[in-house]
Amino acid sequence: MDLTTAFPRSPRITVNGVAMVARTADKARGDASGTLGAYTYACRMSRALIALLGSDASTFKSATLTSPDDAGVGRHVSECLASLKRTPHDVDAFNAHLLGVPDPENLAGFLEERAEVAPDRPDIATHADLIDFEEGRDIPIRHS
Repeated sequence: MDLTTAFPRSPRITVNGVAMVARTADKARGDASGTLGAYTYACRMSRALIALLGSDASTFKSATLTSPDDAGVGRHVSECLASLKRTPHDVDAFNAHLLGVPDPENLAGFLEERAEVAPDRPDIATHADLIDFEEGRDIPIRHS
C-alpha cells in the first residue's frame, strides 16, 4: 500500500473483530514497500494492538505480507488470540479502550493535537475520531 498517496484504513475497521488491525496492516505494507510516507508503522495505537496479540512488530508485518489481502494477518490475529486465550470480552475491552476517550495520561496530548487539527470541533473526543477527521472521513458533529 502506498501511503504517500493514500490513507491507511480507519482504526475502527476490524479484522476478526479487532480494531486497528486493518490500519496497522496497511502501515506494515507501506513500511515493507518503502511507501510509508509520514506515517509511523509501530505507533502507540499499533503497539497496543501488537501487545494485545502478544506479538511483535516484525512478526505482525511478516504475517501481513503473507497475502495481498487481510487473510494472512487475520490468521495471525486468530492464532495469537487463541494462544493467549483471549476472550471476546477481552477483545471488546481492547476495542473500547483503543477507540474510546483518551486516558488521563494521554488527554493533554490529545487536546493539544485536536486544537491543531480540528480547532472548531470540540465534539471530537477520541484519537480514532481525530485520525478519521484528519484523513477526510466524515465525523458527524455531536451535540452535548
